[in-house]
Formats: sequence, structure tokens, C-alpha cells
Amino acid sequence: MGPEYIEGYRPGLLGRIAELHGIYYAKVWGSGVEFEGMMAQELHEFLAHYQVGRDLLLTAHVDGRFVGSIAVAGSKTDQPGARLRWVIVEEAYHGRGIGKELLRRALEFCRTTGYSRVYLWTVEGLPQSLGLYLNAGFRIVDRFPDDRYSVPRVNLLLDRDLP
Repeated sequence: MGPEYIEGYRPGLLGRIAELHGIYYAKVWGSGVEFEGMMAQELHEFLAHYQVGRDLLLTAHVDGRFVGSIAVAGSKTDQPGARLRWVIVEEAYHGRGIGKELLRRALEFCRTTGYSRVYLWTVEGLPQSLGLYLNAGFRIVDRFPDDRYSVPRVNLLLDRDLP
């Protein structure tokens, strides 16, 4: 059976999404508690102000097991348009098209909702996710150094217009 995609909050998702970020980014670039805590705090803020029809939390599940997520923050953003957040797939499930499908569904939500622009922040040194975004029509529009993640990184701002 293929992945199931579920919209909206379910108990435990906040912790599981923060946990996936903490585990994955500790492995790929040595992040620590500051990063995982920031993910949990920002996700809590998003969910506390979640507006159905403007925001989206979409999770992927395989055999009932949570394996990935993506969110669209549309009701509260720091720039015009909708922002993609918390895009992650458990490493054991990479290469199965789950990330691509999460992104496709999130972009469709943005189109249907009427957003004309979508943007996201990522960091250099993550070629798989950067390739996913570039293949989906995003372009890099800014880059700058940042040390908020407990290790120095170069942030990338990507955006794309929606027809």
C-alpha cells in the first residue's frame, strides 16, 4: 500500500515533526538542541494560529506510521505570498517520491487558495531538497550566512510565482 496523505493537526504531530528535524539535521550537519527546540517552538506558533483554508499542515504516513510533513503558512508570513515550512521525510523513506508528492500537494493548495507567490528558506549543503525545489520551479533569490541553527550555515531564500 502506498503512502497516505493527511491534512491538519493530529495529536503528537508537533513532537514528531520536531523530532524528525532534530534527528536528520543532527546527522547531516551537526545541529543540536537549539535547532530542534526552534523547530518545535515555531511549529507550535504556527499550529496555535492555524487558519483552515489559509494554512495547511500535510503529513505522510506509511502503514499508519508518520514519515514526513510539509506546511503552508499563508495567514501569517513575513513576506507577500505563502511560505512552505517543515518539509521533511524520514530518511528511511527517501527516494520513494513522498517529498515530491508532499510538495506537489502543497503547491496545489496554494494555487487553489489563490496565492500568487510561494517562498521558502533552506540552507546550502542539502542537494536533494534543493534539487526538489529547483525542479518544482523555485529559484534562489537571496543567500546569507546564519548561525541560529547551532552551526554556521548559509541560508537560501527560494521563491516561485504561481500561475
